Amino acid sequence: MNNLNIAVDVFPYKEDIWSICDYSGEQIYSKLALPLFSLEKGEVELLGAESFQQTADSLRITIRKDLFWSNGDNVKAADYVRAIRHICYDENNRYNKILASVAKLGSETEIHNDHSFTIQTSWYDPFIIQYLSLLNFSPKHEHSDDVSAGPYVLLKKQDNVYQLVANKYFTLDKHLPNVEKINYLLVEKDPNGEAFFDGKVHVSCNTAVNLKNYRTFTAKQNFVAAEGNLMMILSPGRKFDKLPDYVKEILTCKINRSSIAARYDNILKPVTSWMSVYFDGSYHPLRDTITYSKNSFVIDISYEDFYPNDEILEDIAEQLSCFNIEVRKHQDKYGYWRSESHLRFEIRKIPQRNPVQIIRSDLSHVSTSHVKFEKIKKLYSLLFTEALSSQQPEIFKAIDFYLREQCLSLPLFIFPTGFFCHSSILENTLYAPGRKVLIKETVSEN
Repeated sequence: MNNLNIAVDVFPYKEDIWSICDYSGEQIYSKLALPLFSLEKGEVELLGAESFQQTADSLRITIRKDLFWSNGDNVKAADYVRAIRHICYDENNRYNKILASVAKLGSETEIHNDHSFTIQTSWYDPFIIQYLSLLNFSPKHEHSDDVSAGPYVLLKKQDNVYQLVANKYFTLDKHLPNVEKINYLLVEKDPNGEAFFDGKVHVSCNTAVNLKNYRTFTAKQNFVAAEGNLMMILSPGRKFDKLPDYVKEILTCKINRSSIAARYDNILKPVTSWMSVYFDGSYHPLRDTITYSKNSFVIDISYEDFYPNDEILEDIAEQLSCFNIEVRKHQDKYGYWRSESHLRFEIRKIPQRNPVQIIRSDLSHVSTSHVKFEKIKKLYSLLFTEALSSQQPEIFKAIDFYLREQCLSLPLFIFPTGFFCHSSILENTLYAPGRKVLIKETVSEN
């Protein structure tokens, strides 16, 4: 198969690999990516890196010598350093603080030679390798952003297609049969995989599937189920601080996730704590101590119009109306969170291995004047105490408890993805960063 057509329901709203932060963008740009590390079944694996050594105040990385740009140039340590600096100094980049918080800015990197560099750190961070597995930390060429060090090169970008071609100098999947050209086609609504069965695509969109038919789809030969990948959440919006405490308490304790999941054949998995995902269902439960108020309140919730966001918000609104709370919905354009809302309903990718990226994101909403700010800050600092590494699960759970108690963390459901896939494709290579899409055998095109 030389040409592969993959359906996506929306195109990225960022247009370079160093700032991509949406789910569709990650799918497409993962094929242009070559991060230093990858996460395989929750374990960190070397990818662009050949080896690393971490100390209390530094991380030294040696990169592979068989990495090449799509123009034939060797990838050098300076190219990775360039990407790291680009992200650390771009305040508009979503991942700006992920390394900037630990790296010594101004002297954060030192290049030793073409294949080795060091990141100077302010403290020992046991999660830094996990950060560097993000596709955003792929190398950045000295002269051109149009060349790629990853398995594919972006050939053209139009209103209805992103077209990628194989990087002929990419060596990590050498001698393995692979797809030479990938076309990502915009198929906005495809709940039953019609584009696949009509022969328009070889891989259907993995977030468009009708959840009420999900169990039926799993029995079909070409369907690939993927659970535990995405989380539906309510996150703080711009007006979050204007929510009365009693409303926060109701939101935290009184949303009946199970009744909503039942409407979708229980395919949505109710979740009340991020920690239950990472620690075998274990987390510190909250006590229901709500003192009900007779006052009415209007809560503004913004969302993007993707299935089934609007439907689920309607269910939540109906439940909250029993507590004299009216939900006012605001639809935002994809990627542009402009609404003046108390909360945002969003679907977020679940990080592998541990929840540090989620915890850091939720902590960013904690005001320094918050009554429990110092307590949460102290707990968070314990995660970076090497002697306490074996106690990380309990530390995470304690932080999570306080965040949920203050309504700063409201996970709702694990949202299962699934897609129809041509039988010749190795489906686990479709969305893997830094890896070509591999085929099982040579077949004629459809």
